[in-house]
Amino acid sequence: MNNSTSASAVQQLVEAFLSTDNPTKRAKRIAEVKSRCDGIAAMFADNSELLAAEVEQALIRAATGYTVTEKKVRIVKGVKTVELVEKHIPPSNAAMEFYLINKKPGEYSRTGGVSGDGEGKIEEILEALKNG
Repeated sequence: MNNSTSASAVQQLVEAFLSTDNPTKRAKRIAEVKSRCDGIAAMFADNSELLAAEVEQALIRAATGYTVTEKKVRIVKGVKTVELVEKHIPPSNAAMEFYLINKKPGEYSRTGGVSGDGEGKIEEILEALKNG
């Protein structure tokens, strides 16, 4: 799995994690992404520090929005055409909230008051992604 493929897989996994608070639905979505991404299990097993950095970068991308380029290949009457389509993924409120609460827990919380120390939340994502 190359770096851009692994970053895309991690982005998809983080977005699957953020998409619901329901543990059953979350596990199902994570499993679906893992089944589509060859080599993701090996990446989890072999590169825990790199994975943590990629998860944080995926959260930042999800929180701020990003652009992806999709490649569409069509074959019409034996003629192959390739079209590159850019899609803008808008910022995710869930990712913003998650990132800020965990990076600056003294300043941000889900309830509006001062939250706990925020420890373990990135690890919660990593654990869910590994075991989901």
